[in-house]
Amino acid sequence: GTADTRTSQPRSTPRKQATMLSPASSAEKFIASMNQALKETKAKEGKPLSVAFLGSSGSFTDAACQAFFSGASVTTNAVGKPSFEKVFSAVETGEVAAGIVPIESTWSGSFARCYDCLLQHKGVEIVGEISVLDPHCFCALPGSDKAGIVAVHSHPDIMLQCSGFIEGLSKNIQKLSNIDSATACATVKRLNDKTHGCICSPAAAKLHGLEVLETGVANDSNSASRYIIVSAAEKTSADAKSENSKVINADTKIIKEAMGGGIGGDGVLKCTIAVTMHNEAQGLFKVLSCFALRNINVTKLDSRPSSSALGSILDNSAHWEYVFFIDFEPRNQQAIETVMTNVREYTSSLRILGTYTRNLKMGKVRLSLSSI
Repeated sequence: GTADTRTSQPRSTPRKQATMLSPASSAEKFIASMNQALKETKAKEGKPLSVAFLGSSGSFTDAACQAFFSGASVTTNAVGKPSFEKVFSAVETGEVAAGIVPIESTWSGSFARCYDCLLQHKGVEIVGEISVLDPHCFCALPGSDKAGIVAVHSHPDIMLQCSGFIEGLSKNIQKLSNIDSATACATVKRLNDKTHGCICSPAAAKLHGLEVLETGVANDSNSASRYIIVSAAEKTSADAKSENSKVINADTKIIKEAMGGGIGGDGVLKCTIAVTMHNEAQGLFKVLSCFALRNINVTKLDSRPSSSALGSILDNSAHWEYVFFIDFEPRNQQAIETVMTNVREYTSSLRILGTYTRNLKMGKVRLSLSSI
């Protein structure tokens, strides 16, 4: 499809473009602290905070980005990027102060490429998260008849989430893939063909002047996605003396101060790590027992073939060896240090990918046409 050319340019983020799932009170506190830090630091410099999101204007990640930063007291410039790699690279090089990407969906599970990038980009760390309900809708050119649609455009994962609706249109329906749902809208608009439709967000439909023919077209009407916010890890070596590194460190300081340095004060602390284990019996059991014996809640366990993540935490990775990703909720920073000391006894490598405040409370508020 044809990419939305506007995504290459920064733009100001609307304040009420998307509805964020009701956050826990702790999340509200760190959002408030973020606003204050941004106001005090960036306002003095007169510079907006640049944030990279996956996709183009109107994509679901764009909506999540706007939901997360909508309460900021200063201007936030959101810049669309066509891939996970581009988002992480922009953050690591200091092109942007932060990035936001999806890490998992309640329907399709984890986004493997996100985990690969977390390993490959050692200069990037997780500093926050947000969950947003996915308001899938079916759109076409104004005046189109749903019964006459012969082709549907969208991202492959989104078409999978809406497979029941698509199959109900016609048994011979064409499924045409795009890099994101917003680009699918742009493609339908460019083709100017009323027999083509797309599945996207209401925001993308409005942006491209398409008509919403049906809402709630996902197989699971309550599906949601979780997104992580990443920023550059502070440079502490000799590299930190360069002008670019000073800028990166300044922006990183703003982000971390805004989020309590990754430690959410009164909020629920969350930490994500990546480990590889010795190839021996009960290896995974031994690692998980480090958390269980300290009554630390492990909220997620995932894995990726180690050879799939070039430049990962492994120096020499082989086929069918695995990197395990663990999300857990320590009571405080000291608990992290203590359990990590124990975990290292049973692992061949370990990396902390980020410490941040949990923000997962699922609300009943949905993103609707009336909210954009």
